[in-house]
Order: sequence, then structure tokens, then C-alpha cells
Amino acid sequence: MLVEALGVVATLFILLAFSMNDKRAIRLFDSLGALLFVIYGILIHSFSVWLLNFILILINSYKMYKGK
Repeated sequence: MLVEALGVVATLFILLAFSMNDKRAIRLFDSLGALLFVIYGILIHSFSVWLLNFILILINSYKMYKGK
């Protein structure tokens, strides 16, 4: 049950990111949601879930570093 709640919180961060206009805030909230999904994916033993979200964190981090 606690694991499922983690997935719901991760989803809320992603949805919150979609509601924002500032690119940096979008990337930040999207990255936080993705980090929670990485943890969620590991806990449910889903390679595809944590891999996708780990890659999204890398992309968002790179773009924030470059100022895009």
C-alpha cells in the first residue's frame, strides 16, 4: 500500500509540472516526480519504469545545467 502511495505522489509531481509555465520549474518538478518513479520502479521490480525515469532525470538535469 505504501509503495502505491509513492507512485501516486510521483504522478502528482508530474501532473504539477504540466501545469507550470516556467521551464526551470517544469524540469524541477518533473525530475522530482521521475526520482520518485525511479524509487517506485525499483520497489516493484520494474526495470522499464525506473530506467525511463532515470533517463528523464538525466535529460532534465542536462537541460537545466545548460539553461534550456
